[in-house]
Amino acid sequence: MILFVLVLALRQVQNVWMGNQTKASDETYLEPIVVHNATLNTTYSSIVNHTTEFLYDFEYTQEEVGDGALRVFVVSDEAETEFPVIVVVRHEKGVLSWQLPMLIQEGADDYELRTEYTAVNRTLCPLTNYYGRFTSQNNPGGLLHSFVEVDSDRNVTDRNKHRVALSISTASPKNVHFSVILYIEEKYYVQVNQTNTILVSPSAPQYYHFDFPSDVDTAIISVTSPDEFCMTMSIQNITCPVYDLDRNVNFEGSYQTVDKKTGRSIRRDQYPHGLHIVFVVKPTDIDCRNSYMDLTPLVPALNCHGPCRNKSVEFTISKKITKNDYLVATFGAFGMFMGAYLLVVLVSCIICVRIRKVPVERSLYDVPPVSNVRRSSSQRRYATSRGYGSIQDSSHVDSVDSIERLDNSDDSSIDEDDIDMLTDADVDKDVFRTKTMLFVSDLARKSPRVLTKKSQLYQWNLITIAIFYGLPVVQLVVTYQQVLNQTGNEDLCYYNFLCAHPLGLLSDFNHVYSNIGYVMLGGLFMIFVWRREYMYRQLVEANPQIDRLYGIPQHYGMFYAMGFALIMEGLMSGSYHICPNHSNFQFDTAFMYTIAILCMLKIYQFRHPDINANAYTAFGVLAFVIFIGVLGVVNGSVTFWIGFTGLYVVSCFVLSIQIYYMGRWKVDSGLIKRVWLMFSHDVKSCFSGAWRSMKPMYPDRMVLLILFNIINWIMAAFGIVKLAPEGGDFASFLLGVFIINLLLYTSFYILMKLRYGEKITKQPAVYILLSWVSWGGAMYFFLNKSTSWVLSPAASRHLNSECKLFHFYDNHDIWHFLSATSLFLSFMILLTLDDDLAEKPRERIPVF
Repeated sequence: MILFVLVLALRQVQNVWMGNQTKASDETYLEPIVVHNATLNTTYSSIVNHTTEFLYDFEYTQEEVGDGALRVFVVSDEAETEFPVIVVVRHEKGVLSWQLPMLIQEGADDYELRTEYTAVNRTLCPLTNYYGRFTSQNNPGGLLHSFVEVDSDRNVTDRNKHRVALSISTASPKNVHFSVILYIEEKYYVQVNQTNTILVSPSAPQYYHFDFPSDVDTAIISVTSPDEFCMTMSIQNITCPVYDLDRNVNFEGSYQTVDKKTGRSIRRDQYPHGLHIVFVVKPTDIDCRNSYMDLTPLVPALNCHGPCRNKSVEFTISKKITKNDYLVATFGAFGMFMGAYLLVVLVSCIICVRIRKVPVERSLYDVPPVSNVRRSSSQRRYATSRGYGSIQDSSHVDSVDSIERLDNSDDSSIDEDDIDMLTDADVDKDVFRTKTMLFVSDLARKSPRVLTKKSQLYQWNLITIAIFYGLPVVQLVVTYQQVLNQTGNEDLCYYNFLCAHPLGLLSDFNHVYSNIGYVMLGGLFMIFVWRREYMYRQLVEANPQIDRLYGIPQHYGMFYAMGFALIMEGLMSGSYHICPNHSNFQFDTAFMYTIAILCMLKIYQFRHPDINANAYTAFGVLAFVIFIGVLGVVNGSVTFWIGFTGLYVVSCFVLSIQIYYMGRWKVDSGLIKRVWLMFSHDVKSCFSGAWRSMKPMYPDRMVLLILFNIINWIMAAFGIVKLAPEGGDFASFLLGVFIINLLLYTSFYILMKLRYGEKITKQPAVYILLSWVSWGGAMYFFLNKSTSWVLSPAASRHLNSECKLFHFYDNHDIWHFLSATSLFLSFMILLTLDDDLAEKPRERIPVF
């Protein structure tokens, strides 16, 4: 029984299935409606539904098309997303298809940003550009050759006549109107020095064919547009198919986002058979902006068949410099700095450098080193009267024994057990450093040998840091360049595309090479330092006491470190410019920070040799500064700016106290009590009429530190008020803080020299004058930027400018040349600034 029921059920299922098959066969689509011998440049309109398919058969000859290309325009405003109109274009060597409405989506997951267009206009890639790859004896690299050229069996008639089949279909049960036209795009081939104006949109991309003339090896494509709509410009090989849609334009060649202005270098060796220049407008402006807040709302328009993003584009291909121009520009820059070598050597070694003389004015401590002979009372009175005058009236060095102990001590501090009478207190640094008026002899009490070794630590530590810092930098930027070459994404690097000259694997050789000035002038400065040190050693050998008693103490380790830092700045800046962007900007600024810190420490060391910061502390501070700089670049939020500003102001205050009291203050549990007692004492003195109690103990230092704090507070306020809300360039701001403080301290030092009657000799005076001119020119070109990684890649290209020097270097390259020269001149100022004190006893050289 059960078996019988199952058999009946199976028969029923079979009958139903056979009935459905019969019904489905009755509703089969009709045969396509074929329009034979369809004509080019003619519009065809009709109705299509799920029972109808139109097939247009076009036949044409290459003579009809000429130097143009075929474009297909299809519009159907009644098409729906659920049942789209399918467009398929078939020709001899390929198929092109799309649907109406065309869905253009900004990202794979951004469904809300999807836009629809009911009209599409696309170019058919010419048949002659369909290539195959093969290797032959004359083609070892696998160059591309046309099938048409290889196929010699085809007759002339077949080669000249071509056919295109265009089908329109849909699954919609409703009638859908459409219009279609296959027409000839006349301006498909573009030439050098020819201005081309086109109109593109997300559903109507354009691309053009360019062949290099025989006399052009490198050319540049300049693109401008009055419209801010974001688009992609792609450079693709001449082969077909061409990727001309927003979803696939990044699959081939190199590409970049554009809104109003850009440029692009193209080379014959990369595209020997020609190239395609592709323009595709994006559905939104997200890729060209830094923020979603700036996006323009998408508003559909009837005449645009979707959101109206028609973009007018004007582009020109112009010839770039030749190989000879490359050589002239490259060796011209090298020769310019070699000329600087000769000029500076001539000025410094022949004209301005005078022969050192043995001091004729005796120092107080310049006495015969005899241990058993005491000076007479008149000599002691002479020493007392010629010491520190009325400023030091309570103590003086009373014996040759104390002088010898002073000269032979490797440290300025003396054990408390040795202080058993009043004169011994002079040796204690607390007494020396808190006097009302200080002289260099008070702060140069350590052995020159100890201070020299301490100074040499700067150069050796810097060399070690440079090696460990520089090698990963080079590896990283080379990887950036390789990624750019492999992916073709030119938005990775912020180049001045209107003046970016490629060479080999480098996309922007000129901005890398223009850093040669830092390297050459840094090496020249180290040569000068070595020569000066050699001459000073000879002088000391002839006069053993001169390095202890006369002139500013000469320690050259920090000068060597400054020169090497200038060399490293050139190398790191060159590495940064291989692929400049916000992620690796610290490579360009790290040694700028180093130079600024070393220069300030060197100025302080001139008259404070015993209490200058050691190399470990200095480079520890430098590491912290770079760390803060990285945080500011990676996360420059308002919260970060608030924290940085607080740290900045507190650091300025603490450093001011450290400088004012010469390091003779302590942070301990009694600090608050001491500050309170000092403050209450001053207030009570004022109320009692003793207004002199308000006078600073060190007026000069007080003026400097007040000015220092005011300027730094202004910069801190500018950062937190102006830059923080706008997400400004924190790295450049931090560098500006160091540069302004260095200029302030250098100016103060020079003014104080003049105030105390010291002279500016001929050589540093010439350097000062030249550095003013050089720095002025350098800042002009620096402020006229050609890129800015603070902006989006597309917005940064608004700043792109033409080459200014040798048709090879732009504003930023000239900034490299002038800033390298300016830094070298600034170093030479510091090296020669105190030459007027070489013969002056140290107890007569004031500290400020």
